[in-house]
Amino acid sequence: MDNVENQQITETIPVYGLLSDANIGTWQADYPLTALDFEHIKKGKSLTFNWANSLLLTTIGFGLNLLAKGASQIAGIDQKIYIGEWIALALGFVLTLILYLIGLRLPNDRKKVMNNIEEHFNKSPKKRQVVKGDK
Repeated sequence: MDNVENQQITETIPVYGLLSDANIGTWQADYPLTALDFEHIKKGKSLTFNWANSLLLTTIGFGLNLLAKGASQIAGIDQKIYIGEWIALALGFVLTLILYLIGLRLPNDRKKVMNNIEEHFNKSPKKRQVVKGDK
């Protein structure tokens, strides 16, 4: 049956392609993320961040040693803490901070991929369309 006009319908007429219980969805082109892009996001920290992390952990360990010497002094055990140790501790923290700041300024693979993704979604228009419902 192609046209049904001015007739009483007594049997089921299948209608194909009709959107009943339709939803409106928003569509936007996806970003073609490659395995290499994913690795850059996952492990793409600047080399200076790795150095800064290593130096920070070393400095913290050195600081714990000074803390142990201080605890010994409080307990009445003759344990000297030299001015050079305090200078080394402060220098470790200062160098760690400098390395982190340099790492924030340097370009790296992770930043490049993240900028590409952001640029893609800023330029890719969002489109609303009617889609078939759940029923």
